[in-house]
Amino acid sequence: MSLENVEIVRRVMRCFAAGDIESVLSDIHPQATLDWSNSNAPDRGVYTGHAAWRAFLRSRDDALGERRFDSVELLTPADDTVVLIGRVQERGRASGIEVESRGCSIWTLRDGKIVRFKIYQSSDEALKAVGRQE
Repeated sequence: MSLENVEIVRRVMRCFAAGDIESVLSDIHPQATLDWSNSNAPDRGVYTGHAAWRAFLRSRDDALGERRFDSVELLTPADDTVVLIGRVQERGRASGIEVESRGCSIWTLRDGKIVRFKIYQSSDEALKAVGRQE
């Protein structure tokens, strides 16, 4: 199941980068939690359910004209968990300002659907959360 889960996370990231919110949601459990509370962004918070995910993703699309993700590493510390360590490059739609950040996220999956997504500011913090330290 770990490799299947990695592919689901990759697909969600590709769809999000392309602005295809409905395809993103097709891999998200209807009551899944998006935990963006560790972010420094103004929209930080915890979002639960498809309606909340959709609103969050649309607000990101409205603010950001371009988005690109580079996965530096994908780890599967448990069958139901994918840790993504990567980099995101975004450009403000109105300002044209480019922003690049590095971060880490933990994706929890059950029965082929994402049930929880949590962002971390560092790979050390995320790896500690899943009981691994490198």
